[in-house]
This record gives sequence, structure tokens and C-alpha cells, in this order.
Amino acid sequence: MQWIVKKIMGSKNDRDLKRLWPIVAQINEFETQYQSLTEAELKAKTAEFKERLKNGETTDDILPEAFAVVKNTCRRLVGTEYKVTDDTRKWVEVPYDVQLIGGIAMHQGRIAEMATGEGKTLVATAPAYLNALTGRGVHIVTVNDYLARRDAEWMGLVFDYLGLTVGCIQSGMRPNQKREHYASDITYGTNAEFGFDYLRDNMTYTPADRVQREYHFAIIDEIDSILVDEARTPLIISGPTEHSSEELFLRMKPLVQRLVEKQKQLIDGYVKDIKNELAKGEEADDDLIRKTLYRVHQGMPKHPALLSMLEDSSIRRMLEKVNDTFLTEAYKELARELRQDLYFTIDEKSNDASLTDKGTSAISPNDPNAYLLPDLATIMSELDGDNQLTDEERVSRRRAAQEEFAQKNESIHAIDQLIRAYCNYVRDVQYVVQENQVIIVDENTGRLMTGRRWSDGLHQAVEAKEGVKIERETQTLATITIQNYFRMYEKLSGMTGTAETEAEEFMQIYKLDVLVIPTNRPVRRVDYNDRIYRTRREKYNAVVADITEAYRRKQPVLVGTVTVESSEELSRLLLKKNLPHNVLNAKNHAREAEIVRRAGQPGSITIATNMAGRGTDIKLGEGVVKMQPGEVDSQLALEDKKDGMTLREWLEQNPCGLYVLGTERHESRRIDRQLRGRCSRQGDPGMSCFYVSLEDDLMRLFGAERISNIMNKLGIEEGEVMEHRFLNKSVERAQRRVEQYHFGIRKRTLEYDDVMNRQREVVYGMRMEILTADNPRVHLLDMLDEVIEERAEQSVLQGEEMAPVEFADWASMTFPIALRPDDLKPLALDPLAYADLTKERVRQSYELKVESEESEEMVTNMERHILLHAIDTHWQEYLRGMDSLKQGVGLRAYGQRDPILEFKHEAYTMFADLMTKINEEVAHRAFRASSSLQALEKFLGNLKVQETHAESSPFGQEAQQRANQARAANESRQRMAEQVEKAVRAPVQRDIPKVGRNDPCPCGSGKKYKQCCGR
Repeated sequence: MQWIVKKIMGSKNDRDLKRLWPIVAQINEFETQYQSLTEAELKAKTAEFKERLKNGETTDDILPEAFAVVKNTCRRLVGTEYKVTDDTRKWVEVPYDVQLIGGIAMHQGRIAEMATGEGKTLVATAPAYLNALTGRGVHIVTVNDYLARRDAEWMGLVFDYLGLTVGCIQSGMRPNQKREHYASDITYGTNAEFGFDYLRDNMTYTPADRVQREYHFAIIDEIDSILVDEARTPLIISGPTEHSSEELFLRMKPLVQRLVEKQKQLIDGYVKDIKNELAKGEEADDDLIRKTLYRVHQGMPKHPALLSMLEDSSIRRMLEKVNDTFLTEAYKELARELRQDLYFTIDEKSNDASLTDKGTSAISPNDPNAYLLPDLATIMSELDGDNQLTDEERVSRRRAAQEEFAQKNESIHAIDQLIRAYCNYVRDVQYVVQENQVIIVDENTGRLMTGRRWSDGLHQAVEAKEGVKIERETQTLATITIQNYFRMYEKLSGMTGTAETEAEEFMQIYKLDVLVIPTNRPVRRVDYNDRIYRTRREKYNAVVADITEAYRRKQPVLVGTVTVESSEELSRLLLKKNLPHNVLNAKNHAREAEIVRRAGQPGSITIATNMAGRGTDIKLGEGVVKMQPGEVDSQLALEDKKDGMTLREWLEQNPCGLYVLGTERHESRRIDRQLRGRCSRQGDPGMSCFYVSLEDDLMRLFGAERISNIMNKLGIEEGEVMEHRFLNKSVERAQRRVEQYHFGIRKRTLEYDDVMNRQREVVYGMRMEILTADNPRVHLLDMLDEVIEERAEQSVLQGEEMAPVEFADWASMTFPIALRPDDLKPLALDPLAYADLTKERVRQSYELKVESEESEEMVTNMERHILLHAIDTHWQEYLRGMDSLKQGVGLRAYGQRDPILEFKHEAYTMFADLMTKINEEVAHRAFRASSSLQALEKFLGNLKVQETHAESSPFGQEAQQRANQARAANESRQRMAEQVEKAVRAPVQRDIPKVGRNDPCPCGSGKKYKQCCGR
């Protein structure tokens, strides 16, 4: 039924496109008229549009005319020579109709999905120009500094011609340079720089230090890469911690090295046992095999011998069944016992490692308990119940127990991270080592993430493993996720070659609709079925043979790999065949654009991580395209006829254009589509194919069993390939499972960060008000009032006798005021009256302080600094607390409690505590801070002495003594009350057995108890 409705009415995408075509017709009509304008008249349109917007018209009203002006400008620039990134070019771009549709979609706040080579960079100019006319600025976001600079210089020709200013944010710029570029009408930059500048702006102490302005309209290039692939990586500004863990990791490294070596030897023995048992055939002990197989998989899931055995589908099925069985409640204890035979266990899917009891004993044979965490709760309970200890001894032992727990916890954590570093993190896969530094490789792009570090000590562990300098661990000073940063913009849009597969995520998280824009010319790419092999060795042999054949016919090949390691492995195989080639991975990303640009020359072979070179067109060299020029420029599609056969059949017989060859399926279908999209730009012919083995991570973890069964049924021998479109669907199913898994993580991450985001908005909003306020004293006095009111409410709960003493002493110690208990006793425990009296005296003292300072400007700056310092100090402590809460709250699921609800509840409590701490910090520093020592002495001398100097001395030295006495008396009363309560609650001890109501009365009357003494 849905198919019939779609056939009659078209899809939603078709209907949306149909609505936009009339606007394109209007644009072209205006553009025809503008061709008769002089250059001055065309340029004057910018001022005309700005005036019309001021007079009440909207950007939608002037859209056709503004887009027509941009198109006409591009037409007039044709043939103009210009320099882009030190390369001289000629302008040849005039927007096609489909590019205008993409521009309209972006202006409407949508994502335009446009195939590679369709000119997305040019598409962004029209909506950027239109929205920049409002004077509120437009941000165009790219994935790296090179593309930001290139696009700003390239498209800057159009904007400059029309009288708009263009800025470009580059990493390493000084704040004054950035401020100038952000003030431009249109600003190019990377997502990281935009986000970090936002965080830095909210750490400044003067308004002049801020560089950004409002968040009006953003166009994100490669929006899927930024809003999906990088969504789980928060932007963090961090500073070094006071505590260095270098000595700890260096001390633990040899212990873990020996432990890993012992584990390898242990696993080798287990593998040998399995092979010996399997060799027995029908007499093999299946139970022993299953248990040993479980140990091997838990101890070293990537052991080469294990991976070799898992090529046998029967063993693979056995392992999967064993893993499922040992997850059940009935076998949980047996699974735990089997894991205890190992030194440590590895969870490959969650990328985690844990030390076992056997491992702790092996690390410290002389003291098996050296790395076992003590039961802190039990120890504390025992200390509290030991009445023979004095208070000082109890406090001392509690502190010693806490220190022992902290030291052991830190050591165990370091060991776990070192195990992860040795077993889960592989050099040239997750990271590279350059210039004595460990640099993370982005798992999606294959690019280096210079400056980023793994958290929680993992980066230090990898540095220790590689023997490079261990940097001091960092602490978070400010943070925001990419998701929440871009949701601050009033209007958000983007463009990419692949967004349709993530349409649900874009709508749910960003409220962004995806519009698939048709190509200017038909796509003439032949996509072959996946070629599936049993082992990686067979797969790579087939890949090299295919590349050799393409090189023989002078067809350029772009080889996509998932990791740096696989790109270098393939490079070594090609070198053995004497095949010249270029390798583009994280180790030589500086030549990225140059290598990619040349990838279309005859006979060229380019090996690249899957997404490398995005944003750079691959133009085909002479002789690569075997079709006639007229056919390339036509609307000839793959199913149309050419030389008595379909174009698809003709291209299969006459392979030409760029050949994209994927050596592995990525976890995301979208990234595979991006790789395929590198060929067949603007109607060029091309071909693509993916090679897959059952040993690939995606297949091994999520989808190999079904395909392995099919191979067995068909009797596929070693070296034979299997391919069919139905098998492609099996691979896609595995990819969908991974995509849903990662989407769930990103969604969960956003749920946690949404809690912090609302709190961040409150704190940064308060900070902004203080930063830009002409008179921050209003905020300071408001905070003092809140502290006084809250303390007054707490004090009156102490009762009529204690409340005046408690509150008066606190006020005298916090502020330089002469407040005595006798002043409060007539106020009859009224917290408002307590607060009003105190606030009045505090204001009087503060006026004296202001008069003592050298100038009003210095007072204003001092007040602003007090407020901002209090906010920043406690906000950073709060971020550390929230990090700890986020890491630990997931464990509450074991107690049948929803972690996100628990997180929200505790975050609310912690945030309320944060605001209280900020207010208290301001109250503490308000009178103690001064512009100079002379000003402070003058202020103290001006304080009015209402009674004796001892009673009204600044900040209450005498009040301190009185407060201590009052607290001691109060504590004594509380102890007496507790003893009375215990006595009341103590059970009644009977001297004689209990008498039933119908029993004879013990008094000897002969009556029943209920009729005698029991009445």
C-alpha cells in the first residue's frame, strides 16, 4: 500500500523539491534581467536589500532577487584569475539550477545532501549572502583549517564583489585578530575553533577580551562528519592538575609488561589445549573446549591463533553460544570462576580491561592484598562503633583508611589503563607517535587529532607504553559538546554528500530536515557487489590482483582503508609488486589536498583512509574517460542505450573513470557511501567495489555467522570469492546494528549533557551579565543578600536560645559589622527581620569600603573580578564533580534505578550547592579584597566602633570565641538528647516471663490476669 501511495504522490523529498522549482524559475528570471545592469548597479543591490530588510521585508521576500544577484556575479567573474592558498586559478563557476535548490534548502534551515563534485562550496554562497544582509553575521563551518582558508579566499571573490566582508578563523590566531574576523559579515572556520572560542569567551575577565558575537546563522560543510561523527567528543579546555601521575605509570609499567607477557603465555597454552582436543575428533571433550575457548576469548580476543580458529564456522558458533550461555544467571558463577584463571580480562566491545584476583597476586606475590581495594564502608562503620577510641584517634584512623583506599584505587586504575594501552590500543590504528608525542587518530576520518588527549589517565598509559614523555594529567576548565554548541544558533543548516542514512538522528537531535538534491548530470558509477572472502590474507591478495589489473589498463584507483595500519600493510604488498602509489593517512595529512587532486591521473594508485581528502575534487586526467565529451555532458543514464547495450553494460566491458576500491566495510554505511561518492563527479564514469573478509572487525563482531554458514553450504574453498546482492544486505544489516548502537550512545551522551547544558547556560548567562554590567555592585550585593537570608533561615531553626548567638557570630565573622545576640533577641526568631537588620549594616560597611578605595573604576574592576573568580573557581570544581558522577552513575542500573534520572537528581542537588558556594565565596571575599594595602587600612580605620574595640573588631575575633563556646554547648546538648532518645528507644528487659491475658494472675488471687491486675 505504501509503495502504491508513493508511486502516485511521490515521496516527501519529491514533494519538497517540487515546491522549490518555481522559486528557481523566479531566480533565473531575475538573473536574466540583471545581466543588463552595469557593475555599479549590480553592486548597489546589496545596499538596496539591506534597506528593504530594515523597512520590514524578510529574507524570504528578497530571496529570488538576492540569489539572482549572486548567480549574476558568478557569471561576471568567469575568466577572472585569483589566488587560493598560493595557487593561481581561473573562475569558472556559475550555479546550476540544482545548486540553487541546495542554497534555498540551506536558507530554510535544512541539510542539502548533494553528491560529490556537485559544487557544495559554491552552493553556500547564496544563502550566506542573503542572511549576511541582516548585519548579524553568518558562520560557515568546515572540517579543517585548510578548507576554511581555501573557501574563504575562493568564495570571497563573490562576497567582496558584492561589498560584504569575509573573515577566516585559523588555529593559533591572536584574540584581536579573531575579533576582527568574527566582526565580518561572513566568517569561515572549523567547528573546533568556533566551539573553543565560545568557551574562551566565557572565561574572560573583561568584555574587550571576547571575540565572538551572536549566534545567528551557521552553514556546516560536511555536516554529517561534524554533527554525527564528532558528536561524542566534547570540546574541552583543560589545564594541568597539581598532581602528576608520571611516577605512578612508570612504576607500574614493568609490572604490567610482565603481566601481559604471562597472559600471552597462558593463552598460548590454552590455544594449544584446544587444538589438541579438537585433534581427537569425536572423542574430544566439548565441555573442556567450550570452557577453554571462553577463557581465551576473555583473556585475548584478538589472539592470532584464536582468529585463525574462528574461520571455522562451527567453532565460531560454539564461541557465540558459550558467550550467550555464560551471560545467564545460572552460569554467572561458573563464568566468574573461569575468568579468575586469567590474569586480566578484556571486553572488546566496550574496549575495557579488568584485573583479576590472580592478576593482583601475580603483580605483588609478597603481598597479595597490595592491589585489592579495602572495604571502606565496613572500616568506617567499625571505627564509628568502637567506643574505646577517642575522637582524635577515630579521625586519624578514618583519614588513614581513606588515604590507603585512595592510593590503592589510583594504583589499580593505573594498572587497568596500562592493560588497555597494551592490549586494546594499537600503534598506527588508534594513535601514532610523532616527535616524541602520542597523537590520537580520528577513527572516522583517519586524521590526526593534534592537541586532543584521552581522559582518565589513558593517554598517560599509552605514553608510558611507548616510552615517550608522560604529560601531566589535565583537569577540565570548560567544556561543551559539539551538539549543544551548534544548537545555540537561531538557524542551522548544512551540506554533505551523505546525510539520508542519518536523517532520523538529525531530526531528533537538531530538528534538521534532510533534502536530497538531484545531481546536475546522471550518476554513471557502476557499483559492484561486495566480494567476500574467509580471511584477510585472501582478501588482500585479491585486492592487490585487482589493483594490478587496473594499473595495467591505466585506470586510476583510489583505495579506501579503515585504519592507518591497513593502509601501510597494503602499501607493503604493492611495493612487493613494484606498483607505484601514494599513501594518504594520518602520518602525511599535510599533503592531503595535493595527493587527492592527483588521484585521477592515468595509472595513479592512491591509498587513503576512508574520509581523507573530503572537500577536494578528484579531476580525471586525459584519457581516463573513454566516453565521448558530448555523452559526458548529456543526460545519458546507466539504463539508457549506448552502442546497442545499456550504458552500465558498456562500462562493465570498457572500465574507465576513477575506480574506488574499499578494502573493508566501515561500521557506518554513510562513510562507505562517502568513499563511493569520490568518483563519478558531474557525470564522469566510474566504478566501485568493496572487499570484505570474515576476519574484519565489523564482520567478526556483528555479522559473520550467517555469511559463514552460506559459505559452508556452498562449499567455498580457500581463495574463492562469494558475491551476491543479497549478501550486500547481510553486510548492511550488520552496519545498521552498529549504527543504532552508536546512535544510542550519542543520544544518551546528549541526555547527560543536556542536564549540564541548562546549568551551563545559567552560569554563563550570569557570568555574561556581570562581565557586561556597568555596575557589577548590584550583582555583588544581591549575592550578599542571598547568603544572609539563607543563613538567617538556617539559624532560626536552632531555637530561641541558640539562634541569636549562632547568627550574630556568623555575621560578625563574615562581615565587619558589630552585630550582637542582644540586637537579635527582640526580633522573635523572624528570619526576615534578622536578614533585614544584617543587610542594612552590611551595606553601611560596604559604603565605607567604597569610600576608602582610590577610584570608582578600581572598585568596579575589583567587584567584577571577585564575582567572576568565584564563579570560575567553583564551576571548575563542579565540572570535576560532574565528570565523576557521570562515570559512576551507570552502575546504579544494577540497583534497578535509571542512571539518567539519578544523574538529573544529583546534578540538581550539586548545582544548588554550587550556587550557594559561589555566593558564600563572594561574601567571604567582598570585604577582604582591596585595590591596595593603604585602601584596606583606611577602610578598617573608618569602621565605626559602636562599643568596645574587642566587641566590634573587624571580622569578629571576639565573636569567634563566643561562637566556639556556643557550639560546644550546643554539641553537649545534642549528645544528651541522643542519649535520652536511645534510652527511650531501648527495648524493655523483662525480669519474669510474659503473662498471657487468660493466664492465672501472678498476684495469687486465683483470677485470670485480664480480670485482675491486667485490667
